Amino acid sequence: MLRRLGSLFVILLGFFAVTASVQQSAQAATSTPLRVLSWNIQFGQGTDGVTNYDRIATWLARMNPDLIALCEVPPDKIPTVVTLLNQKTGRTWNSHFVPKANGISEGNLILSKFAFAAVGSRYLSYTRSIAQVTVNVGGRNINFFATHLDHTSSALRQTEVLELLSWTAGFAAPHIVAGDMNAANDTPEVLNLLGTYRDGWVDALNSGTASAYPDNPVWMNTRTRRWRIDFILFKADLTTMSVKGANIPDTRDLSNTNVVNRLGTADDSGVRPSDHNLVVTDFDVWSDATPTPTPMPTPPVLLTQPNTSRAVAIHSTLFNREPFTVKTPVNLGSDQRTRIMLFTTNLELLAGETASAITVRAVDSRGNSYTLPVEQVLKFSNLNWLTTLVVRLPDDTTISGDLLINVSIRGAVSNNGLIAIKIP
Repeated sequence: MLRRLGSLFVILLGFFAVTASVQQSAQAATSTPLRVLSWNIQFGQGTDGVTNYDRIATWLARMNPDLIALCEVPPDKIPTVVTLLNQKTGRTWNSHFVPKANGISEGNLILSKFAFAAVGSRYLSYTRSIAQVTVNVGGRNINFFATHLDHTSSALRQTEVLELLSWTAGFAAPHIVAGDMNAANDTPEVLNLLGTYRDGWVDALNSGTASAYPDNPVWMNTRTRRWRIDFILFKADLTTMSVKGANIPDTRDLSNTNVVNRLGTADDSGVRPSDHNLVVTDFDVWSDATPTPTPMPTPPVLLTQPNTSRAVAIHSTLFNREPFTVKTPVNLGSDQRTRIMLFTTNLELLAGETASAITVRAVDSRGNSYTLPVEQVLKFSNLNWLTTLVVRLPDDTTISGDLLINVSIRGAVSNNGLIAIKIP
């Protein structure tokens, strides 16, 4: 019998994907929309090597946010950014800047359509900081934090995260923490954050309201750079504030191919205003009446080997385990592409749905992403809790090492699992 033991990340993801139960209210709930944008603007330098704050302001205005967290902002460029944004939006923006550390000429900038009820700052270890403002949205005070964690070491980021959590705990919820964490969502430092905060992108993913673009498809780690390292996190009772959607837009100018700063990802073509993608999260800020959020679907669970994050995977015809090659002479098709079987629970097709309703995504160690076609969905009468998927490996013979994979259906995304690929 296959045994399922989730990693800490899986447990946390499952926890955060569950919508809190709410009581019914006789009074109809009302909400105020709140759009939050987070972006590392890389000192205004685009991937063409040109510094151009007008491009930055154009994208900020185009996304029409209410609150903005920017990092890698030089203080002498703040008037430029604010003036351009005022001109492009026709309204006055409020700003609050905190340098990374005393004497460092760059830091975190908060821009807001709302007046500031209060502002604050906290210097973290290793020349990092947090900017804080309090704004009132629909009658509720929201504490908004912008930060940028260390880029050199997970251990240093863990120290900074503990300091961040300690300091922000002194503020009343709701909280929003936005910024470049320089870490993926399965790292110890981000998992520490997810012990207190919800991930807005994951909430949108699980409700089917996350969007991106074809060269950077929607999944758990839709790229904000080589990986998803820029976050909009929040802490709130879901009767107070809930996620309505999230977006990582395509900021490339595909007519401008003068890209000099390449990340080695599938969407390197076309100049973008920064080497990071921006991320937007839309919230509903609820009135005192209790809302009735749309229930989120239960995510499928990808079975993993005991005490590991390695997926339970078997070659579909040879029945051997990893490592796999992307091509084998004996398989279920004439194309020599390897098919493997993956095993899931909490995965049920609705009436009329086919295998095309299920998406299996994979990312290799280089950051290249793939969609693995699901060719069969199998059920066995004596194991009706188990769903077996037959998927086709990518047609890329340069893959070597681990593929990080997950399974999604109707916007609900499973835990991640690893399978090993070798070059024959």
